[in-house]
Amino acid sequence: MARENTIMLVGEVSKAPTVFYNEVHQNFRMAFAVKTVRRNGRIDYPRVNVYGLTEQEAKEYFGKLKVGVFLMVRGMITTKLVPRKFKCEKCGVISEAESLITEVISYGKPVCLEGKYEAAQIAEFANNLSVIGTVCTDVIGRDSGSGVSLTQYQLAINRKYRVAEHEGVIKSDYPWIKSFGNQAEEDLKRLRKSSKVYISGALQTREMSKFLICEHCSSRMDYTESVAEIVPQDVEYLVNCVFEEQAGKDGEA
Repeated sequence: MARENTIMLVGEVSKAPTVFYNEVHQNFRMAFAVKTVRRNGRIDYPRVNVYGLTEQEAKEYFGKLKVGVFLMVRGMITTKLVPRKFKCEKCGVISEAESLITEVISYGKPVCLEGKYEAAQIAEFANNLSVIGTVCTDVIGRDSGSGVSLTQYQLAINRKYRVAEHEGVIKSDYPWIKSFGNQAEEDLKRLRKSSKVYISGALQTREMSKFLICEHCSSRMDYTESVAEIVPQDVEYLVNCVFEEQAGKDGEA
């Protein structure tokens, strides 16, 4: 089965870049956020990482990527589990929770664009992605009372390209998929664990309210987490899906 994991972003730098040095590979990584727009007009803020920079390249990009500068990035969706520590305000005990970070790794160097652009000018191509993966969680649908309004599941995607700094450590990524409306109804009907799909869509970012229960005193600790999810525009059902003929047989008495 072919591998696919590609995203194209066009937008403006929304947060000044941060530069990190990798002692093992003796190169630099640059991380920043891009303010981009989807076809429906929604604004999102994907996080982007550029690996394998020399010291000179890092300095040059740090000088170029100012807040408000427009750029184009082509890369892949990646995920990683990051531990977070929280101190209970009541008893002082430290608790730990894992956060799934979903972001973009650039295939090459971002291209800086001259001038400013209105959202409507770039909405058609500013946030577009395509992935092939396997459903690895239960497919959960939410009913609004007039039909399924939202379906959510997690996808396992084998990496098509490897990053030298991740070599031997990360070979797959596990982004969450969130579909809406008619697409949500179709996904709930067609997909199961192990279903393989092709998805074209966009990367959505948002803030999620979460909480953690202190293991020592059972107090509730509320916190906010930045999350990113793939929102499909089109889904092609490939393997181990419930197709029309199978759905009809399942419905027979």
